Amino acid sequence: MIKFKRPNILPLAVALTVTASLSLTGCSSMQQAVAASPSVSSVWGVGEMQIEDLNTLYANEQSQWMDVNGMRIHYRDEGNPNGQPIVLIHGILSSLHTWKEWNKGLTDRYRIISLDMPGFGLTGGPENPDDFSEALLHSSFEQFITQLKLDDFILVGNSLGGYVSAHYAANYPDKIKKLILIDPAGAPQDLPFILSFASMPGINTLVANIFPPFIIAMGVKDVYGDQDLITKENMDRYIHLSLRPGAKQAYANTIAMLDEKNSQKAPLDFATITAPTLLMWGNKDIWVPQKLSEQWLQNIPGSSLITYPNAGHVPMEEIPQQTLNDALAFINSK
Repeated sequence: MIKFKRPNILPLAVALTVTASLSLTGCSSMQQAVAASPSVSSVWGVGEMQIEDLNTLYANEQSQWMDVNGMRIHYRDEGNPNGQPIVLIHGILSSLHTWKEWNKGLTDRYRIISLDMPGFGLTGGPENPDDFSEALLHSSFEQFITQLKLDDFILVGNSLGGYVSAHYAANYPDKIKKLILIDPAGAPQDLPFILSFASMPGINTLVANIFPPFIIAMGVKDVYGDQDLITKENMDRYIHLSLRPGAKQAYANTIAMLDEKNSQKAPLDFATITAPTLLMWGNKDIWVPQKLSEQWLQNIPGSSLITYPNAGHVPMEEIPQQTLNDALAFINSK
């Protein structure tokens, strides 16, 4: 039986007010949130699912755990143990499950390593929320790779995971055989509406305590170029993992971090990347618009680009076979 923490009355009242005003613009998202949320309090973004119940739903026999920077990193190391290692990093508000369909096409030949980054999935954030930072993301991933003793591997990252991947490849060029960046974040841009709203002073503090799942549902619809491709399994997973204890604070911290980074308007700084690099981008991406690919192509020497006319921000979820075929062609090229 799934158990939930008892919500405080005051935050619930605030959540009801916020949700009532916003849900008028996202009725179908509200319906999906209600369907996926296992309690009334969780519908309003206050209640939480216990980590044990989430582990039952979203960990499996391949799941492992690694202590890094005071956090228990959830990861999977599967496929051919003697194959070329491929490391997969998901994006903001997501988890390692975003690579599910890619894994199916890679595990026979390759060693596939995916992880839930700090703040997301089953990993969670640091014990002290104030410790969450861009530096923590980079440091945690570096330590993760060090503990696995990986060298000469293929690195793939989507969205925020693309930025972390590029940062690692720029700082450890000798370790990366090939690099694939899928709709990577990091170039100066305006935040998408949902993230921009959640980064506003006062609202960001509220988000750390109250994050109604219907906003997550709206976000999932935002990142898909074709909403008809969203499966109930994927939508439920995004909503359930947003109910993990500490998830709201981690999401708020990540959004605030992105807002601060974008406000600096700092150009990309990845010219030291030496690995052959492929950019993959959905033309319908409204979170990280495809026009930003120009900055990445200019900054990373010898990089190339493939675009997908009908895909959005997560083409590996939307059109997994097509993107996987393109990735394999790049991986196998001389």
